[in-house]
Amino acid sequence: MAAVRPPHHDAAQGGARLLVNARFRDPMAPAGIHGEALPDAMAVEGGRIVAMGRAAELAPFADRGFVRTDMGGATVLPGFIDCHSHLLLTGIMDLGMDLSAAENLGDVLDMVADAVRNAPFGAMVYGFRLEELDLAERRMPTKAELDAVAPGRAVLLMHATCHRCIMNTPALRQLAVPRGLPGADTEGGRGTAPFTGVVRDPGILTWVFPAILRSMDRAHLDAAALVAARSALRVGITTVHSMEGGELTPGGSPVLLDNATRLPLRVVCWNQSMDLAEVEQLALPRVGGCICADGELDARTAALFEPYSDDPGNDGTLLYSQQEMDDFVLTAHARGLQVAVHCESERAIDQVLRAMERAQRLEPRGDCRHRIEHFELPTWDQIDRMARAGVVASMQPAFVESYFGDDRMAHLASLFGPHRMRRLHPYRAILDAGVRVCGGSDSPVTNYTPLRGMAAAVHHPFAEQSVSMAEALRMFTTEAAFSAFEEADKGRLLPGMLADLVMLGQDPLDGRDGPTEMASVADIPVLGTWVDGQPVTPEP
Repeated sequence: MAAVRPPHHDAAQGGARLLVNARFRDPMAPAGIHGEALPDAMAVEGGRIVAMGRAAELAPFADRGFVRTDMGGATVLPGFIDCHSHLLLTGIMDLGMDLSAAENLGDVLDMVADAVRNAPFGAMVYGFRLEELDLAERRMPTKAELDAVAPGRAVLLMHATCHRCIMNTPALRQLAVPRGLPGADTEGGRGTAPFTGVVRDPGILTWVFPAILRSMDRAHLDAAALVAARSALRVGITTVHSMEGGELTPGGSPVLLDNATRLPLRVVCWNQSMDLAEVEQLALPRVGGCICADGELDARTAALFEPYSDDPGNDGTLLYSQQEMDDFVLTAHARGLQVAVHCESERAIDQVLRAMERAQRLEPRGDCRHRIEHFELPTWDQIDRMARAGVVASMQPAFVESYFGDDRMAHLASLFGPHRMRRLHPYRAILDAGVRVCGGSDSPVTNYTPLRGMAAAVHHPFAEQSVSMAEALRMFTTEAAFSAFEEADKGRLLPGMLADLVMLGQDPLDGRDGPTEMASVADIPVLGTWVDGQPVTPEP
């Protein structure tokens, strides 16, 4: 395909536009409308699409005052929707120390020492996105190592999954980590022994994150929301589902909702708390997100039916009893709310799916669209039950590349054994069973990069679980809109839909299912992002 030109934008502000010289690609009609060539013109007015077709057909709109905008030959798709992210937390990490580029422990410790030198005295130094499997030593730094490079200064380094962290001695004191906090490791596992500095689920949710948020003023949170929104726009995302509030970002939902009208993209807020009175006060039609039924796979806190292969005494952690989950889901369901719960693995999936099935039996409701978030290691039977119950799987295909790509297979086998690992992110089986799948990033766990997520679903390391590029695209467009009851407004390019658009330098559906095409799909340039028919892509 010939190189496309960057778009020429006119001075129209909020008015009528005639967009020409583009390939307008609707996800539900990948071969064009009724088998014809793709439309190359679109009329937009009042923030919505009013017509699509060939440029000659739409030429009369120019006579009606629609300002002509040349799209430079780009492929234009509906703006991408990220169905699971944490906008405030993403921004907080974007404003903090990024450890993702570290290649070894020396790099990490050098970055910590530099940050300590530049931080105000007495301020906690935070580092984020640390993945020990990317380090030459394949381990996290220890409390003693952090004490040595930051004498007398409090340091907290967050793992890339956000489900564990390492703190040094002053940080443990500053956050007042209590003796006996569940998830706070002690030397030799003895209750009276000193802390190792590692805190994982559930303590990282119940203690560490609330302490971090309490330490930040409102201006910092507002800045974080804007920084994260701009990051999403740069990669073509026009709507973000943000999981806020609860233990992870206490008080975050009101902050997000207050910022929503000022942000340059659309926000769907999920209040990740079982406090239904709070949801009612926020006037939200949904509840949940990262209400964590279990922990995280790599931290060995996701709940399994049988123990981890390399840890025979550990089958993970259920954070609620069946009765607690049943009561919450039934009450929310009976009030007409859409419910979403974090379940990474099979035992947590079973707990929440039972609660959703029970709620529907006791209080039948049509088209609930309850969601299970992550759904990373289901059983084959659970997939069939999801389909029968009409529960949506809200998944993060980028995890496939980031956490169990080819270089991590030995690690996964050590966790789950060769047979269980074949059930990780089984997209083909889920779609074939009739389960609706919407896509997200879990940002900041993985970055806002929907094209990379789509590519990862297409090029699954277990070939039998791969999907087509068209199916992957729909996860971040039509299915994503469906998952929030927004399919009448978003996810497609049709008259009446919102003119939320992403402009790409190549067509992702143009022969992109071959096994060698992952990098090229992931690296397709995003030339521009439009919301309400207006270009909003921020500068890099």
